[in-house]
Amino acid sequence: MDGARRTLLIVTGALLSIGMVMVYSSSFVMAEKSKGTPTYYLEHHAIYLILGCIALAVSSIYDYHRLARHWKWFILTALVLLAAVFIPGVGACINGSRRWIKLGASLTFQPSEAAKPLMIAGLAGWIVQTRDGIGTFTRGFLPAVVIAGSAVVLTAIEPDMGSAGLMASVFCAMLFVGGIRLTYAIPAFLIALPLTALLAYTKLGYIRSRIEDFMSGSMDERGAAYQIVQALIALGSGGATGAGLGQGHCKLLFLPEAHNDFIFASIGEELGLVGTLTVVALFMLFVIQGWRVARRAPDMLGTLIALGVTLCTGLQAAINIAVVTRSMPTKGIALPFISYGGSSLIFLLASVGLLLNVAAHPPSDAVQRDAGATPRKKGTTRLIPNPVS
Repeated sequence: MDGARRTLLIVTGALLSIGMVMVYSSSFVMAEKSKGTPTYYLEHHAIYLILGCIALAVSSIYDYHRLARHWKWFILTALVLLAAVFIPGVGACINGSRRWIKLGASLTFQPSEAAKPLMIAGLAGWIVQTRDGIGTFTRGFLPAVVIAGSAVVLTAIEPDMGSAGLMASVFCAMLFVGGIRLTYAIPAFLIALPLTALLAYTKLGYIRSRIEDFMSGSMDERGAAYQIVQALIALGSGGATGAGLGQGHCKLLFLPEAHNDFIFASIGEELGLVGTLTVVALFMLFVIQGWRVARRAPDMLGTLIALGVTLCTGLQAAINIAVVTRSMPTKGIALPFISYGGSSLIFLLASVGLLLNVAAHPPSDAVQRDAGATPRKKGTTRLIPNPVS
């Protein structure tokens, strides 16, 4: 799968390059005003990018079969990190949410970003380890609910409903492909989804405000719709080819988070429809190649890891773009590879490393031919030559 691996590297590099340029372009005014230097956010983003590239290199080199043997430790580490934000003196409460762990006086770390690749690798390892009993209730469905549900619930009560919903979607897809019985999963899903939505709507005021604002179609820029109105103005003013790199106005403190969650609006204003469609096309190509890796992976473990990473990245990009274009209620989710970020960028690139790791192994048909077996026909059970112990 050298072609898919090469394409994934090129696409990732292109998105990271766009991110570097747009982070500087959308942040230098705020950086000059608040930090005293226009390159403050660019410099920090570059450091995070270097650390992320190191994480990508490590996770792409270390064989994913050996890596997944430690699935218990991955899951435990993810849950401990998610729980640590609630420990006084360890977790940092910012804007009413406990999503960060304090690292010194000024640095923070977001455990939910680390939990994504840890849980994807851990859950994939658990599914393969439990493959003989994955279709049962006591050995398959119930432990899956406890493992995946714990990570989702801990993320949701921070509260971070956007990341919790993203995790839930990815984990459900992995469990479905892994063999969880729908006769157990569908009733649980039909009960959990409306109950969770009701609790979020009634208990979390900001969720209720965002949903009501979205459903009413309110465009009152003096209220809760201010941020999305400014994003739409930026997108619309860019036209087909944009105002030009560095020439946008939303960065002039009109649009909050112009270099972070709403950086897609900055792209639209400065690079126009051409720029936004290019970004969308790159994400689509990433998903297509990731899906190709998942389908041709040498075993179920590789399929699950590739599926998890591809879905997590693609869904996150789709949600961010949908929010900026007012296609869904506002959520605090960054645009992968492009938004300014520390832990999000580092662990996202670590996830890409896992995907490249799977892509580096021979396709399943090649593995079977090397083993002297009959090539797997379309629709038959996938060979698992490297069981996880």
